[in-house]
Amino acid sequence: MELSLSAHVDTFCRDRLPAFPLWPQLHYELPDLTYPDRLNCAQHLLDDAVERWGGDRPCLLTPTGRWSYGDLLRRANQVAQVLVEDFGLRPGNRVLLRGPNNPWLVAAWLGVLKAGGVAVTTMPLLRAAELAEPVSSPS
Repeated sequence: MELSLSAHVDTFCRDRLPAFPLWPQLHYELPDLTYPDRLNCAQHLLDDAVERWGGDRPCLLTPTGRWSYGDLLRRANQVAQVLVEDFGLRPGNRVLLRGPNNPWLVAAWLGVLKAGGVAVTTMPLLRAAELAEPVSSPS
């Protein structure tokens, strides 16, 4: 199998895929698994859900609050906008997400994907040395 062209300018992740013979066999025979050649999964998971069911539908529930799909979409779009406009994120750039499991981490994760980045989510308890390997560029 040959990979199709990518929109990623930063090819760090793609360049580190295992050799093709090591890949599992991927079968996309079910109609629900038919996707376009290019797909932003955040749009598919979030924007399309809001379009289909409306923004008022409950999405994230915590002991102290509730976010609707519309709330999550709005905040994910804000994150994406800041990443692109203020930080100059380019498609394929990696973004380290390190924080508690809460709605803002979900919004940040989806925002990174919406902006074309690669979300690298880690546990908040990892120390600097443990974080260096997954986010560092090759020497």
